Amino acid sequence: MKRNILPVLLLVSAIVFGSAAVAADNNLIVIQPVMQKLPAAMQDIQAKSAAKDYFGAAEKFMDIARLFKSLENVVPTNGDKAKWDQTHQALINSAFKGIGACGAKDDDDIKKAISDLAKYKDEGHKLFIKQ
Repeated sequence: MKRNILPVLLLVSAIVFGSAAVAADNNLIVIQPVMQKLPAAMQDIQAKSAAKDYFGAAEKFMDIARLFKSLENVVPTNGDKAKWDQTHQALINSAFKGIGACGAKDDDDIKKAISDLAKYKDEGHKLFIKQ
């Protein structure tokens, strides 16, 4: 009977640690395309708002909100899910505030929304990347 315990323990360990590795890989598959698109979208917002193309800038803010919405079910690999949910919602809300700033044609609030997006993005990174 004692001989059967070791293989069972090894199997359970493989499943537990294997599941964590699969979850991390799945996170990477979902998160990486979003993170690759974000810098260009933020640069587009800056260029469009500088050109007074507020409608175009608002569209880019909405694109960013959609990108982050796609991360809704992601579970952080290096942090608390509740903290991720809070940060995730703050990212989406910042994009929405940017849309409102575009509607008001308020360049300072557009810059603030971009700054907030960068701040919350950095907070989110800490929940997925070991420091």
